[in-house]
Amino acid sequence: MSRWLPAFLCYALVAVALGMWGRALGLGLSFLLASLPLIVAVWSVGGRGALVGVPPSIGLILPAVLRGPAILGLAAALLLVGVALVALGAEHLWRRRIHRSKVARRVDLCYGEEVFENSLNIVHVIDREGNVIRRNRASRELLGWNHKRTLHLTEYVHPQDIGRFKAELELLFERGEVRNVELRFVSEAKLSVPVEFQAKRITGKVAVLEARDRLRLEELERQLFEEEARYRFLIEDGIDTMDLGIILVDHQGHVLWANQAVEKFFGVSREDLIGRNALSAVRMFAHVFENRDEFMAKVQKAYQQGGKVDELILEVLPAPGRSKRVLQYRSVPIETQRYRGGRIDYFADITKLKGLEEELRTRNRELVEVNAKLKEFNTAVSHDLRSPARTALGFVLTVLSHYNGELPRQVREDLEKVRGRLEFMDKLVDDLSRYSSIRLDSSMFDRVDLARVVRERLEDLGSRLNGVTMKVAEDLPPVWGVPTMIGEVFANLVSNAVKFNDKALPEVEIGWKDGKNGTYIFFVKDNGPGIESEWQEKIFGLFEKLDRNKEGTGAGLAICKRIVEEHGGRMWVESEVGKGSTFYFTLPKVPVKKGVEDHAQ
Repeated sequence: MSRWLPAFLCYALVAVALGMWGRALGLGLSFLLASLPLIVAVWSVGGRGALVGVPPSIGLILPAVLRGPAILGLAAALLLVGVALVALGAEHLWRRRIHRSKVARRVDLCYGEEVFENSLNIVHVIDREGNVIRRNRASRELLGWNHKRTLHLTEYVHPQDIGRFKAELELLFERGEVRNVELRFVSEAKLSVPVEFQAKRITGKVAVLEARDRLRLEELERQLFEEEARYRFLIEDGIDTMDLGIILVDHQGHVLWANQAVEKFFGVSREDLIGRNALSAVRMFAHVFENRDEFMAKVQKAYQQGGKVDELILEVLPAPGRSKRVLQYRSVPIETQRYRGGRIDYFADITKLKGLEEELRTRNRELVEVNAKLKEFNTAVSHDLRSPARTALGFVLTVLSHYNGELPRQVREDLEKVRGRLEFMDKLVDDLSRYSSIRLDSSMFDRVDLARVVRERLEDLGSRLNGVTMKVAEDLPPVWGVPTMIGEVFANLVSNAVKFNDKALPEVEIGWKDGKNGTYIFFVKDNGPGIESEWQEKIFGLFEKLDRNKEGTGAGLAICKRIVEEHGGRMWVESEVGKGSTFYFTLPKVPVKKGVEDHAQ
């Protein structure tokens, strides 16, 4: 709105003037006055000002037009349109000129500040005679004359090279540029500065010259060479400390370098290998391998065809000065531009790894045997131990049922104790058999609707939850496992929380939170008596009981922990005496791929 303000004010003033003196001014002066606010509108707003400004300007001269011939009115209107177009064109040209001026200043600023002054090389703006019109910081640092902006040709060019420099100037302004010209500059202290310069013509009278100090360049090249050598020696020394045999072969097929591990592995001097044909060098130590022929066949094929050997296991035969080893051989061609055609041979010592593999195989065999014996033990417990116990229990029950009234009181009480012990023994055998038979693998796992499983297990507990305040998280997530096993864990923990609770109003809560490494953490919390710290690990042992007067064998928590561990999780308890306990355990989340498939179905 502020851009329109000058035009509004101008229209108002012209309207007042024409209203007061329009009849006296006539059509010509009225036209000129009406053109002024139109021009102001165009310059203030641009094209929109031309479109909006023409009608009001015509309106301003309308009284004068009506007093004259109609043809004059039409001409005046067309002239106003012409004025608008001319003003619009002038305004456009003016803005283009301002824009070009700004761009030129920006380019000059960028060139002067960033490229010109900060260049590491000498940069001179020179005229056709070679005189310096402008110079950068590097020129002042190398040549001197710190307070002089310009230099004459004879001040900075070596007297013996002035003639040649002038000849190069003629070529520069004739051809437009010159490159890689070597001559000498002279510093303020009269010292010779060898330079290599290139120059480019900017206009017919001005050029830009960039010169590199050859002494500084040679010093930088020397430092670079020393640095490369230092790093090369560092790398070689570092590779020499590795327990990895390395042989480098150049593009001509000769051994370029071998490290100390090659000497240790094969009992040959690397000095004898370096410079030899690679195949000839390999034959010098190939006899140490048990599978020599296979090794040489693969090496020869890879060398001749430029291929690679991904992995070959080699067994080094023991000998005086040479230990028995197992090596993994790889040969890889070099693909980089600088060393293309060469290759690197690796001999990795995997003796310890092979030993660990053999040990693992032995342990696996032992584990299979232990599992078989455990299965035999489980069968023995289930049959050989349970059968006599149940037989004895059957005799006791028969005596109690048939001769109860005839038995002395003390005998009857003793038989009742025997029956209780035999029933308890039967439960022990059941729990022991149950514990030893828990074996799961991931192929048995599936998506478990945990909310449904927990709800069903709580319904199974039935009357045991009467009078208990039960709180279950509504958003229990699905997990990955065996539904019946996971349900048994929740049922056992809730049952214990109720059975061992000493409060008048027992409270039990089931909840969860996100865990680490693809797991959820679940908990069953109660307000019972709590567990002393020295018992918080023991209670997960088989047949461990805190309260010997409570029913049960003490195997429940051990079975729960075993189920959780078979699912790849862990179980623990946090407790405070007098305030209650919280049993935590982790279960795996549903794998992402399986979750996506279920969602799609």
